[in-house]
Amino acid sequence: MPLYRVMLFRKQGAQKLALPYNPQQKLTVKQILSNFTLMDSNKSPKEIFSADIQKDLLLLEEQEGSVNFKFGVVYMKAGQKLDDEMLSNESGSPEFDDFLTLLGEKIRLKDWERYRGGLDVKGDMTGKYSIYTLYEGHEIMFHVSTLLPFSRDNRQQVERKRHIGNDIVNIIFIDEASSGEETEFIPNNVKSQFTHVFAVVTKRGTRYRLAVYCDETVPPFGPTLPNPPEFEDPAVFRDFLLVKLINGEKATFQTPTFARKRERTLEMLIKDLYEEYVHDNKMNMLNRRAFSEVLYDAPRTSKLKEDARQVEFVRIGQALKLEAIVRGDAPTSIASAGTVFKRPPWEPHCFYPTFQPRNDLVGDSWGQDQLFLASDEGTYLIKEDQTHRVVFDKTLCVKQLNVVEDHGIMLVRGGSALQKDGHRIHVFRLNEFSDDRLVQRSRIDVKERRIEKTRGCHLYAISRAGEAHLRMAVAVGRKLLIYQWKHTAAWTSWCPNSDNDTVEGFLFLKEIHLHDSPTIMDDFGGILS
Repeated sequence: MPLYRVMLFRKQGAQKLALPYNPQQKLTVKQILSNFTLMDSNKSPKEIFSADIQKDLLLLEEQEGSVNFKFGVVYMKAGQKLDDEMLSNESGSPEFDDFLTLLGEKIRLKDWERYRGGLDVKGDMTGKYSIYTLYEGHEIMFHVSTLLPFSRDNRQQVERKRHIGNDIVNIIFIDEASSGEETEFIPNNVKSQFTHVFAVVTKRGTRYRLAVYCDETVPPFGPTLPNPPEFEDPAVFRDFLLVKLINGEKATFQTPTFARKRERTLEMLIKDLYEEYVHDNKMNMLNRRAFSEVLYDAPRTSKLKEDARQVEFVRIGQALKLEAIVRGDAPTSIASAGTVFKRPPWEPHCFYPTFQPRNDLVGDSWGQDQLFLASDEGTYLIKEDQTHRVVFDKTLCVKQLNVVEDHGIMLVRGGSALQKDGHRIHVFRLNEFSDDRLVQRSRIDVKERRIEKTRGCHLYAISRAGEAHLRMAVAVGRKLLIYQWKHTAAWTSWCPNSDNDTVEGFLFLKEIHLHDSPTIMDDFGGILS
């Protein structure tokens, strides 16, 4: 299905939208932009005719985070505590070598043509070899302590610190196998103002064990560690670890230190763009005729001029993409990535073609392969293997539904189909819907899961995923009830077996009276609008 795809740059970051395209009812740019929160609908957008703006837009996109990643890997012997001791290990153990083989392939740095992660590829100045991998379209270079240059005269191993100390995420491999004794890693013993996340790996027998330490300013990020945090299958462990590392670096960009830097950079870049392309003095000079005249043999009719202008946009865009690939700042190609490139997330994916259509559908995904779907005939849990089970029968009319995986809960707004003024917010634990516990329930069966104060609610909104606290605003007529979940997402991830709250988990904070009854609610950066 064709879609409008939109990206809006603000100093707080980029927002993206995908809207359905209807050839019988095409949207104007102004109508599309009205879908963004806090957008001033009185301002009229101005079109940019210079294809060169794509170069500057790439700079803006780069502020959103890396396409490729570099992670430090430090070998730590049993009994070692300080970073100087760890970085002074000239070589690793067979177990460490096995771990490096699991991470990626050992590559020769000289004349290396792909992503280099800041390493020298001309004169072996940063060692002869490194570990590299391509994962889900992301190129990853590992700065391995034992492969970086070692100096017998430099106790602090400055050359190794120069790379590993400037990586946001470090892996610490503790070699307990050689001594058989447990060794504790203390993050404060590593002197780095840049490293915010440590993934500590140990191998016990055939199992890998993982612990993650973060700076207190880093927001929670997934995937959640299993309990116990051990992995029997090396391939499963590798996938889990790489995703955790990537998400850890992305989460770090949300910390105050990085966020302030990014906001200042974005604000400066956006202002420069405005001055360069949108300022009134320049806009008077920009029109279709003026732009088309710079093209060789530009056609004279307006239709052909427009076509030529679009061709020029595409030509420059493709040249920029090729430039990024050659520079090593983008995934090289679908061919080089093999099968790791999957269907883009904005494309529809039909996984249950025989599921009969229902009316008034609302729903939310759960995990990678499950979907809650509510209709006027009931609420279903649908799986990718083309099976489904009834969660609630049609006596519970569900009008809104959210899966909050960070806290292990599902929120449902609903009640009797005939008495909409009696609808309430219901709270369920996600583990209630596991295969061995799932039973079909009616409206009477879920009475204990209602937040009674929300009776008559017609709308609610929750805070964005990734924030420390889950907040919920419930609209009851012209009243707005504000709630907060009493546990943080970090606490839930650390103590998953202790967080069994449902209704009692929400703490009522305050009541706000509005002039009108809200018809749409959204959460933007913690501010409900």
